[in-house]
Amino acid sequence: MIERFVEAQKEVYNRALEEIKSGKKRTHWMWFIFPQIKGLGFSMTSIFFSIKDAEEAKEYLDHPLLGHRLREISQALVELKTDNASEVFGSPDDMKLRSCMMLFDTVEPKSVFDRVLMKFFGGERDKKTLRILAEQKNPINNVIMESLETTDKKTLNKRSLVLIGAICGDIIGSWYEFCSTKRIDFDLFTDQSRFTDDTVCSIAIADALMNGNDFVGKLKYWCRKYPKAGYGGNFNWWFRQDNPQPYNSWGNGSAMRVSAVGAFAKATDETLALAEESAIVSHNHPEGVKGAQATALAINLAVRGCPKEEIKAQIEARFGYDLSRKYADIQPRYTFDVSCQGSVPEAIIAFLESSDYESAIRMAVAYGGDADTQAAIAGGIAAAYYGAIPNYILKECLKRLPFDIKAIVEKFNVMCDNEKA
Repeated sequence: MIERFVEAQKEVYNRALEEIKSGKKRTHWMWFIFPQIKGLGFSMTSIFFSIKDAEEAKEYLDHPLLGHRLREISQALVELKTDNASEVFGSPDDMKLRSCMMLFDTVEPKSVFDRVLMKFFGGERDKKTLRILAEQKNPINNVIMESLETTDKKTLNKRSLVLIGAICGDIIGSWYEFCSTKRIDFDLFTDQSRFTDDTVCSIAIADALMNGNDFVGKLKYWCRKYPKAGYGGNFNWWFRQDNPQPYNSWGNGSAMRVSAVGAFAKATDETLALAEESAIVSHNHPEGVKGAQATALAINLAVRGCPKEEIKAQIEARFGYDLSRKYADIQPRYTFDVSCQGSVPEAIIAFLESSDYESAIRMAVAYGGDADTQAAIAGGIAAAYYGAIPNYILKECLKRLPFDIKAIVEKFNVMCDNEKA
């Protein structure tokens, strides 16, 4: 069926390319030159030329003629002097361009499609396209589920659970960051549950670990790709700079993103060094570094099979956190706190007093504080320690993640599966 595009473009593509190079679309060809995901357009033409799913988008890009043409005409857009899509396409074709670029960027990230999105839309993704892709029964969901499910916990590589464990905590906590709750029996998911900056930054760190530890470059790339994920003001400014410098932050942003370090490192010294390296690019205050190191070390010790008593003792001895406080004493009076020193110890305590992954997440969220971040921290540790995440949580969270983020999760899991837990 992909040949329908070849036939439609036969007498039109060269004209379309010339129009783009001139800076003004003048004739009618948008549907089959810049196709969108199925479900956005409802005319007969738009439906006929829609792309069914991510797999068909990949087939389109792999086609020797269609893939070349889409990259070529997209590069022509990048080379225009203007960065105003409405000026080139008019409305609503400017929005069709964004949805098209969003679709193909999920299949071929870090390519010309991302550059078009950055140039014309400030990196903002099309939410409808994201939702449709997330709701589809994409094969990558099954791949991730299969890589995480096991009936033999003795042989389970717990490293592969850490990153998705933190992400699930973020998604579950996202709604309650602004609609706080003190109830342990809150609804795990609402129609507003979504991934936030905790997930985006965690993915960036995982990507960096797999690509030479370029923490600055990967944070800039992923945060610019998802610029409205809910970043703090200073960090929002930081990732938009050409040469960002650390700003002495003690915020818990350093801890929320570090889960992959705990899974990746093989020993304590490596864990502490990588956690510090990932933190100081932005959060170089001693408390910011300490929060990242404490979170990563708790995860790493859990991965290595250490009991809770040892995890608690090592974190207290190295970082001076008081983990002997009781959840029941802290929770009723606890309030929103974005500092590492005021949120990381509490997240660790939620894990220490939990009985399984879900209870750790519930306790972290029910502090009524920085729910998504504390649940991400507790979730990463709990996933490493218990070696299991309920399937109903995994499935709900995977539905809310775009293809490119799931691809990094799967790639990181494959790498972890090649290591001994």
